[in-house]
This record gives sequence, C-alpha cells and structure tokens, in this order.
Amino acid sequence: MILALLLACTGAPPEDTARTPATAALCVGPSAVTWDNWGEDFFTTYCDACHSSRTPDRRGAPESAVFDTEAETIAQIARVRARVLEEETMPLGGGVFDDDLSLLRQWVECVE
Repeated sequence: MILALLLACTGAPPEDTARTPATAALCVGPSAVTWDNWGEDFFTTYCDACHSSRTPDRRGAPESAVFDTEAETIAQIARVRARVLEEETMPLGGGVFDDDLSLLRQWVECVE
C-alpha cells in the first residue's frame, strides 16, 4: 500500500529499473546482499585472477574490466550480468556455486 502511494506521488520508475516489493526488500535490511557482506569476497574469489589491477597476467581481460572496488565493479555491472548470469562464459572454466550465482543475481538487481 505504501509503495503504491509513493509511486502515485512520484511516478513509477522507468521499466528497466522498476523493482517489485519482494526484490526491493532483498536490497535493504539484514538479509540484503551487499559489497561489504558478500560482493567483495565473491569478486576476489571468482574474478581477481583476471580482473584485479594487481594481476600480472590478466589472461586477455580488458584493462577497463577491474573489480578491485565496489565502484569499479558497479561500473561494469551490465557486463557482469551478461557474462556471468546470462551467457555463463565467466569466470573462465566456470565453477561458480549455484548459491553464489543466486546471490550475485540478487546483488546485481539491487545495484542496477
């Protein structure tokens, strides 16, 4: 009800950024997946081998695709969504646990 009233007063967000109440609830509060409580560890574990500024052999990763910080990662979020969640071509060799993919999907939806 409150969400409906707020949207009525401010207008609905553009279609590509609209969140359902269920999705919005996953983006705040104690169950939220954040960079600090999950994302940084995920990107360190699965992505640093090629996408860290400290990596000497980036295995062909574009210089612009660096995931050292939350801001750098969010700047690449569309690419992360496409390569990891949709095309499933990253990380090279696969190996991302299903639970981590689910949490990544949730984090991506919250930061987009």
